[in-house]
Amino acid sequence: MKKKVSVDQLRPGMYVSDLNCDWIPHHNYQKEGRIPDEATIAGIRKRGITEVYIDPERGLDVDGVPENEVDRHNQAALEKAGELKPDQAARISSQQELHKASKLHDEAKGLISNVLHDVKMGRPIEVDAFEELSGGMVDSVLRNHNALACLGRIRQKDNYLLEHSVNLAVLMGIFARAMELDRDTMQQAVLGAMLHDIGKVMIPDEILHKPGKLTDDEFAVMRQHVVHSRELLQHTPGISELTVKVAAQHHERIDGSGYPEGLHGCDICREGKMVAIADVYDAITADRVYHKGLPPTAAMKKLLEWSGTHLEETLVHRFIRSMGIYPVGSLVKLRSGKLGVVVEAGEKDQRLPIVKIIYHASKRQYIPIELLDLARPSNQDEIVQAVDPERYQIRLNDFMV
Repeated sequence: MKKKVSVDQLRPGMYVSDLNCDWIPHHNYQKEGRIPDEATIAGIRKRGITEVYIDPERGLDVDGVPENEVDRHNQAALEKAGELKPDQAARISSQQELHKASKLHDEAKGLISNVLHDVKMGRPIEVDAFEELSGGMVDSVLRNHNALACLGRIRQKDNYLLEHSVNLAVLMGIFARAMELDRDTMQQAVLGAMLHDIGKVMIPDEILHKPGKLTDDEFAVMRQHVVHSRELLQHTPGISELTVKVAAQHHERIDGSGYPEGLHGCDICREGKMVAIADVYDAITADRVYHKGLPPTAAMKKLLEWSGTHLEETLVHRFIRSMGIYPVGSLVKLRSGKLGVVVEAGEKDQRLPIVKIIYHASKRQYIPIELLDLARPSNQDEIVQAVDPERYQIRLNDFMV
């Protein structure tokens, strides 16, 4: 996923995919590659180049933009989304659904862990178990999507593949619900999201678990995981064509820059475009060895930045609407100076979620936990902005449930 950035934004570890300088003879220097040091950046600047294209999937991304410097267009788009009512009201409260959702979440992690091991050993995928699980997740999302979304924010750095597979299934369910897909289509899409990375078991461990960035050759091998996933699912009886497409198209981009087939928008199915958006969102909000995850609201702005080029713009807006402008797991600052974690989306107004108050920004100290429904008529507080938990050294995992 290429991105144009200023030379002033470059730093070692980024992958330059195009120096954006066809007017300069380049027989004596490399136009593409990872930046090893500051001297390389100085050399690019010396040639008179002011902007280049980087590939965040192959190297470091630019730092998340501070809230007060966010691109006005993307900020306006988020605010406009906030004026919309949620797509559907929850049938029951998050607390009522949390117990069932927790069991489903644990079951999903266990089942995916087992299937990854089974496939590596050459054993077949137990489709019936996954059909039952994906159906249960769809039902949970339809009752109250906030419960599974809340559990999805509890993450461990060293278990990315497993947690990403579960989280993507949850996000796909939430997205499909907002799109008002029928239950059968929802279940097929959720199953495809859950199994989308199953082909990674065919990737050598030294590449799959490499702590640093991959070389070009290693990245080419890593890209093959999508092909492996597609072939594994195609040869599994009981897996639908839509489920295969969801897994096979999660890295495709509407401008043809994706992989493995380089499909353009008209050749990517609706659910393929949806899973691409959800996959990017979950990936950029996760803490990895080589980068810190973005807060949910900042990630939404990144999706808007990439919409219309890599991602389908109308679907990006629907995804944001489905998640809320302050997604579950966001840390928000209130007018009073209190900080709270969003635990449930606003039922009538996305700008008025239910938050768990945990901290006071001015006093720099934790305060007694309380649930605050910002939509209640008696409430006098309001959200000022989303904030980065690291700014206050807050571990959100401790407050998600």
